[in-house]
Amino acid sequence: MIKKQDDIIYIRKRKVKHWIIVLIFLVLVLAAVKTEIRTVNVIGNERYTAEQAESMVFNGRWDRNTLLCLVNNIRNKKKSLPFVADYRIRLKSPVSCDLIIYEKDPVGCIKYMSSYMYFDGDGIVVESSQERLAGVPVIEGVEYGHIVLGEKLPVNNSLIFSDILNVTQQMELYEIGCDSISFDELMNITVRLTEPEITVEFGTNEDISAKISVLKDMLPGITERGLRGTLDLKNYKDGQSGSSSSFKLEDDTDTE
Repeated sequence: MIKKQDDIIYIRKRKVKHWIIVLIFLVLVLAAVKTEIRTVNVIGNERYTAEQAESMVFNGRWDRNTLLCLVNNIRNKKKSLPFVADYRIRLKSPVSCDLIIYEKDPVGCIKYMSSYMYFDGDGIVVESSQERLAGVPVIEGVEYGHIVLGEKLPVNNSLIFSDILNVTQQMELYEIGCDSISFDELMNITVRLTEPEITVEFGTNEDISAKISVLKDMLPGITERGLRGTLDLKNYKDGQSGSSSSFKLEDDTDTE
């Protein structure tokens, strides 16, 4: 009789332990489902604001769930975001994380049908968008074939990419805003600035660094006088006598 009672007590204790384990499991599941990332520290963003980057990554119902973020990190499951090469979510606590953005770095774009096709310094097409990205010049005068995202832009002269990269890097170095870069059949370079609104004729890529440097020196005077027209730097040679530059106003008046 006593043994039977002991067996009953033992069974009851096992059931209690079982339900305690189940209860603990349910509490943990509920906590995992309810725990969400509330604080996001965005790192590496330049083209997007922190708010824009956060809203693109965490835009779904379960995107802020801490457990799901952890699982997606392990599986390397990520979204495809415009002008973003990669991103990482680094959990700092169950409710906070670092969002590290690695942005694509297009040096130019071309208008293709109804879209802008953006490419990097090697000529690889990295993005397609109907929106014009601020700070990236439109490349004109380039003949190209069928364009495929992720492949090199099919042009007749691949040396044009080094010229584009050189010009855009120098313009960025001297903090000169560039709206468009044009090439003619002889690879002469013409640039349209955003501010002031003037056209600059550089000629060939020879001495381009010196030409952009002297352009930087001339811009304050052009801006102060409110000039609009074309600045001719084709014959400018760094450190050589006889080199020249001229500014042709919109009313065709030349200013040396």
